[in-house]
Amino acid sequence: MKTSKTVLITGSSKGLGEALSQIFAKNCYNIILHGRDIVKLEEIKKQILREGLLCDVVVGDILENSTLNELAMLSDSRDIDIFINNAAVYLRKPFNETSEDEIRNVLNTNLIAPILLIKKIFPIFERKKSGLVLNINSFAGKNAGDGESIYCASKHGLKGFMSSLQFDANRNSVRVIDVYLGAMNTQMVEGRKDIEKCIHTSEAADLIYKLCEEYKSLRINEVDLLRRLY
Repeated sequence: MKTSKTVLITGSSKGLGEALSQIFAKNCYNIILHGRDIVKLEEIKKQILREGLLCDVVVGDILENSTLNELAMLSDSRDIDIFINNAAVYLRKPFNETSEDEIRNVLNTNLIAPILLIKKIFPIFERKKSGLVLNINSFAGKNAGDGESIYCASKHGLKGFMSSLQFDANRNSVRVIDVYLGAMNTQMVEGRKDIEKCIHTSEAADLIYKLCEEYKSLRINEVDLLRRLY
């Protein structure tokens, strides 16, 4: 059985999360998968196990305390090295047509849930005096978007939280990296006429994996990943 570092990836049953699980497994990371599609997660797990790596699967809604607690428990038992906050929902709708339930769902999923999970996981990194919190954000976390008021609010809030978390992280030799992505070729952009010009998840995952390298003399705080073609 191969031994290596361990990464937790939320929202890893499809899109960028699935691509990230593949690139980390390729580089001999043990992986904690999370998502709501048990069939897809089990397929990914089989691929990882064939590489002789450890793989745990947590199936559940990131909004549920039981899911957060299970992820935290596994993170502790596996002594994780990297947490990738990838799970998110997208909403594009005029504000006056957005329901209160939709507002709560987007803010809770994209902002509150990751904060609560990091609160449970961060003590592991503090204890080790090492670790990486890698946050998958969006250009909506920096810019306004027509019809994206609630989505932008969730991503702007996440930017503020992660920026402030840097202070606690630096005191404990923990790294925090924000990745701001342009439009990717995933289910989130279905229906767009320029979908073929969107970022490929495999290329984004490859670059994100490289960001996890521990350099001796430099620290990366944030990275923008733009589309090449418009």
